[in-house]
Amino acid sequence: MPELYWTKYDLLQFAARHILEKFDISQIKNHNNFWPAGTTQEYLGELLEWIVSTYKDRIELPINGVCGDGFSTYEFLLDYGVIIRLGITSQGRITLLQPLRGENIVKLSNEEAQKLFTILFSDVEKGDYK
Repeated sequence: MPELYWTKYDLLQFAARHILEKFDISQIKNHNNFWPAGTTQEYLGELLEWIVSTYKDRIELPINGVCGDGFSTYEFLLDYGVIIRLGITSQGRITLLQPLRGENIVKLSNEEAQKLFTILFSDVEKGDYK
């Protein structure tokens, strides 16, 4: 079993990319997937602990690349029907925790995310947005 870890920064990044209430609009990508409403950064830390202990026998560290760390992704089905993607460096650092699909997972395209966050963060009165 490789020694897997993540940092407080990683948890902040997971929240800024995949929790609607914490989303950093500078992080909008072509595909944006979000955890169900009410998901917290603390929950993501607990989820990582569970994933590492549950799937430790199925995770292998990638080989270092020519120019630095290697990187591998794994997909896992969680007990409640959500499929996640986990990204791990050859040093064992988890740098990606992304919900892919399942009940209450919100998926937005770049265009949809731009529209949503423009509405949410604008000063336009309700009903005035076109």
